[in-house]
Amino acid sequence: MLKGRERELAYLNKEYQSGSDRLLVLYGQKDVGKTALLAAFTEDKKAFYYQAEEGSERQQLYLLGRQLQRIGFSLPLYPTYEEVFQCLDRKLLVIDEFQYLLKTGNGFVQALDSFLQNKTDPCMVLLCSSSISFVENHMVAKLGKLAHKLTGFLKLKELQLWDVAAYFPDYSREDCVKVYAILGGLPGLWQAFDPTVSVSENICRVLLSPGGRLREEGAHIVSRQLRECGVYFSILGALAQGKNKLNELYQHTGFSRAKISVYLKNLMELELVEKVFSLDTPGRDNQRKAVYRISHPLVRFWFCFLYADSSLLLRMTPLAYYEQLVEPALTIYCESCFSKVCQEYMQRENARHSLPIEITEFGSFAGKAGSIDYIGHNESGRYIVAFADYKDPVFLYEKYLQAKALTGQAGIRPDYMYLFSGHSFDAKLEALEKELDTLILIRMDDL
Repeated sequence: MLKGRERELAYLNKEYQSGSDRLLVLYGQKDVGKTALLAAFTEDKKAFYYQAEEGSERQQLYLLGRQLQRIGFSLPLYPTYEEVFQCLDRKLLVIDEFQYLLKTGNGFVQALDSFLQNKTDPCMVLLCSSSISFVENHMVAKLGKLAHKLTGFLKLKELQLWDVAAYFPDYSREDCVKVYAILGGLPGLWQAFDPTVSVSENICRVLLSPGGRLREEGAHIVSRQLRECGVYFSILGALAQGKNKLNELYQHTGFSRAKISVYLKNLMELELVEKVFSLDTPGRDNQRKAVYRISHPLVRFWFCFLYADSSLLLRMTPLAYYEQLVEPALTIYCESCFSKVCQEYMQRENARHSLPIEITEFGSFAGKAGSIDYIGHNESGRYIVAFADYKDPVFLYEKYLQAKALTGQAGIRPDYMYLFSGHSFDAKLEALEKELDTLILIRMDDL
């Protein structure tokens, strides 16, 4: 049974049952679960599914023709797109990785447009891609007039921590946070981990061992999509070391600021890097400037733990490498992920109308004296703030006082404060929660 994609599956089924022609685009990064969603969607339908590969237009037609021949159609060795579409009398057509067909010329687009105009029965055409950059930046120009016939877009986003917990039911919540920090919300990567062994053993087997399934995947995610990997690796390696401002990247890499900006833009288009801004608040004078950070979880892990010490990795056993270089830094590494979990929890509760204030705008605040993990407010200016602490074994009352001081620097007086702990709260805070309706403590099991 498909888990975590029930809403997307319902949307596709609703479009399919609409009774009219539908031309939709379904896309999302590699390993986000597109293939599993398509399998669940098409399993009870008479559908034609084709996954395109890199190749010339002649090669594309050869491969399409060969697949149709295998299911009983008589076609030339190198058919035209018109001859291909004459065979497609199904109510549902799924063309996966369709960007490869568009990149070779306009033959596919013209034939698809003609097919949609001339057929007699309603049909749903689902164009799928794992290239976010292509869909969001180049697809419309490639489709031309056919783009006006698009009836819907569905972008598959990463799943969240509670989906990780459902996939690894025997893991503790702390272990699920570690998995989420390393593999993100990408179920295609989760499959590499064995749920019957510990997270540390999975890291050693899958990420650190020679021949491990994901040993080089962090590097391959970058190199598959970009040229000049030496430049990109230098920038990503610097980001992994915490050099997240443009000037810091300039000083570390020696590349010009203009060059770094161009390469960062390319990385952001591929959703490998993100630029993080603070939510605009009255305390904007106390904000730090926007910073860059690696957003793809496995790419971040690879550059944080494998890239700089690859020579040691070749000389040490996976277990020794893990115990000496990975395990001591893993808690701090997971801290930013726990902040993300905090934000996702708040937005999930807001969508359920379970927060004391209906949030209309949210973000975070990176201050010169510290950060607020979540700030949300409604249209009348009432605020909720949240602070996350993963690395400390106990969330202390003193940290709560520091959190209150940070809200003052942000220029707001929050109506409610949520505190998230990866472990526990001290007795003074637990007692204070009983006294104050405006203070809410969220423990790991609450997530």
